[in-house]
Amino acid sequence: MIKVIILSKDVYLGDVGSIKKVKNGYARNFLIPYKKAVYATKLNLIKYGFSKKNIVDENIDKLKEKILSLSPLNISVRSENNKLFGSIKNIDISNLIYEKLSIKISRKNIIIPNFYIKYIGDYDISIYLSKKNFVSILLKIRTI
Repeated sequence: MIKVIILSKDVYLGDVGSIKKVKNGYARNFLIPYKKAVYATKLNLIKYGFSKKNIVDENIDKLKEKILSLSPLNISVRSENNKLFGSIKNIDISNLIYEKLSIKISRKNIIIPNFYIKYIGDYDISIYLSKKNFVSILLKIRTI
């Protein structure tokens, strides 16, 4: 087992900036090469300031900027009399963000009014990045 400092949120080990023990092969073959973590050496602890708050705040600020660059988020769908064939759910928005930015956001972190959208129009949606940080963006739904 080896200790690493988590640098990326998409790792299922814990929060960014936390120190975790992982198996040697997992660290050497996946976490370190893909820059999802670094070894928890004294030098790295000093280099990253091991201030969990600083690492998390920097990453959340960068993520906020990227997501705000999408606003307004446009979706074109088939409809009849302003009513959609089907509906748009938070998983659809999550997939759209992944296509545009290559950022995985859990569908549970995307809040849509009334849980789904059935009509053409403009909607404000909230994307929670952490418990206290969220971004509101405009979602425009138009016909094809």
